[in-house]
Amino acid sequence: MILLEKVLARGSGLAVLDLGFGAGLLARRIRPACRYLAGVELDPEAAQEGARFFDQPVVGDLLDGISGPFRERFDVIVAGDVLEHLPRPEDLLSALRPLLKTDGVLLLSLPNIANATVRFGLLFGRFGYARRGILDRTHLRFFTQATGRALLEGNGYRVVSVDATAMPLELAVPALGRPPLAGLARAAALSAARLWPTLLGYQFVYEARPT
Repeated sequence: MILLEKVLARGSGLAVLDLGFGAGLLARRIRPACRYLAGVELDPEAAQEGARFFDQPVVGDLLDGISGPFRERFDVIVAGDVLEHLPRPEDLLSALRPLLKTDGVLLLSLPNIANATVRFGLLFGRFGYARRGILDRTHLRFFTQATGRALLEGNGYRVVSVDATAMPLELAVPALGRPPLAGLARAAALSAARLWPTLLGYQFVYEARPT
């Protein structure tokens, strides 16, 4: 998980804000590296499970939740699969900027609407929403690698790096998620995403700093 790796690469003793923390899947793995871990989650049922990993869990709307007050500014703010659910993601980005330390980073992931599966569907006139994935029916905004970067740069951030994640082939072909094929399928999907990120990347993970 690229977001996890990037948080842990920042070292220990971190102050981290995790937006949309859900059941705490990320939080439980970064907890040992955090001296202060805050989070905001809209879904009260998910928050009930994830809250135990946080020093300051907030249940409610993101924009309201990040108003704090927090006890300090953050080394890292994580927004994994969050912005595509907002009608005005630029409002959240602007509100997050003053919460970051001068050397802090914003880590966010966005689904790649230009993925080959979506392009192929469009060739046949299909743009069907689904329960999950790139065309999750709760998504309000759609992004390519370029428009994700433009969103950040237009709202006071400098993009440091962009990484493409592998397509989850096992969702389409369950056998690819089981031994002996799982490792090979995952490696092949990751290599493809790195070679052709705009076509075969499933998500883009951006690391950005406030300007």
